[in-house]
Amino acid sequence: MALERLLPARLRPARLRHRILAAMVALLALTHGGALVGMRLVDDRARELLTAHRLGPAMAAAVEAADRAVLDGVAAGPALALTGLPDLSVSWQAPGTPAVPAGWVLDGVIDAPRPVFVAAQRALLPLQPARAQTLAESLSLVAEDTAAQLRDARVYVQLAGGGWLEFASPRFWRPRTTPFEMVLAGLAAFGLALAVLLWLPGRLVRPLESLAEQATRPHDRLHPRPLPEDGPEEVASLARAFNQARNALRDLMEGRTHLLAAISHDLRTPATRLRLRAEYVDDDALRAKMMADIDEMAAMVTATLEFLGDDVLREEVEVVAFASLLQSLCDDYADTGSPVTYHEPPPLQFAAVRTIFGGGVERSDRFEQARQLRLAGRPSSLRRAFANLIDNAIKYGERATVSVDADAAEIVVDVCDEGPGIPEAEIANVFKPFVRLEGSRNRKTGGSGLGLSIVKSIVEAHQGRIELSNRASGGLRVRVTLPRML
Repeated sequence: MALERLLPARLRPARLRHRILAAMVALLALTHGGALVGMRLVDDRARELLTAHRLGPAMAAAVEAADRAVLDGVAAGPALALTGLPDLSVSWQAPGTPAVPAGWVLDGVIDAPRPVFVAAQRALLPLQPARAQTLAESLSLVAEDTAAQLRDARVYVQLAGGGWLEFASPRFWRPRTTPFEMVLAGLAAFGLALAVLLWLPGRLVRPLESLAEQATRPHDRLHPRPLPEDGPEEVASLARAFNQARNALRDLMEGRTHLLAAISHDLRTPATRLRLRAEYVDDDALRAKMMADIDEMAAMVTATLEFLGDDVLREEVEVVAFASLLQSLCDDYADTGSPVTYHEPPPLQFAAVRTIFGGGVERSDRFEQARQLRLAGRPSSLRRAFANLIDNAIKYGERATVSVDADAAEIVVDVCDEGPGIPEAEIANVFKPFVRLEGSRNRKTGGSGLGLSIVKSIVEAHQGRIELSNRASGGLRVRVTLPRML
């Protein structure tokens, strides 16, 4: 987080609750501090606007003193300007039009007891008439109206001798924030606070989101990526526990793999000896039964080891011409006389539309060449999965019909048979290991109950989905959906 990078490591809150508390305190300090500054500015401006009328009597006294000085014989000049007036600076100007700073605008005050002008850096708003019985009251109205202009200004009052007294007040007649600017500033502050409110929770929960993303992202179970053990103490402890569990699981899987390899080797050797000894049995019927039992045992052991092993994860991922792989598999079954039908993916179609450069009517075109349907996958594992599906369709549904279609993201394969189907209540159970359904799947056909379990593990290793449904015309449909990119 940006706040963390600004603070020394020893000052950063270690626990998540402390970080949330610190963020809330910082946000409250920011919002309340901004509100206090805004209220102070508004209060100061209101106070100054309410007290600006006090300049009127001081200005009137300065004008009357200058007039008396002229009557007493004081020569017109800078000596007529009083000094030391509170919140006012006074200077004298010669008779004529008052001289204002370059670029300033001079405007007269209506109904004043004597000529009064106000100058400012830009055009003033219409000045209120200074209609009053005394000069002090009139100049008080001028002082208030000038302060309300919210800009740097000067007030010029003509003396009896024709000269001018120029009054300036750095406190009251100065640039201030206008109400419109204050509204804009308030909206900007509100937007900033809202942006911080939207940004801050995301920054606080970012370590948890990163942990959840890393934990749920598909990964290689044989070589899992360790989760980052950083962030708050709670997140780091959780990531550490995840990594320890993954390492323990990896060690367990590696030990299981070695155990399965040893069992496979140790079982194949006596099975081979039994097969050789069975060949010497003179009774043909007994020999056939013994060979059938040995074959069933070997098939069961092979299927079990295949299900428990991690061969699908050990196989390298490569770009596969999936349509060709599926078609060659179906052709192999057809060459041996198995009733397998393959429907290649439909050709690509597109709609040709009229443009500003050519006329004609809209038409539908398509590419006639065969589609390869390339995807990233493990070819041997995919071939084994669809071979199991085709074997099941032939065993339990008399024939297999394989069709494939795809879009830019996924490939969909349907394997259909013409058998009795599966009861709806049992569809979810057939993926469990060693489950065989008596009602819909005849035990005489053989099998260990691991075929669909193996298919499901291979499909899930490719981040795909497998679904079973009974067709309205009879038979079972197995739909496999595979992403084109892992």
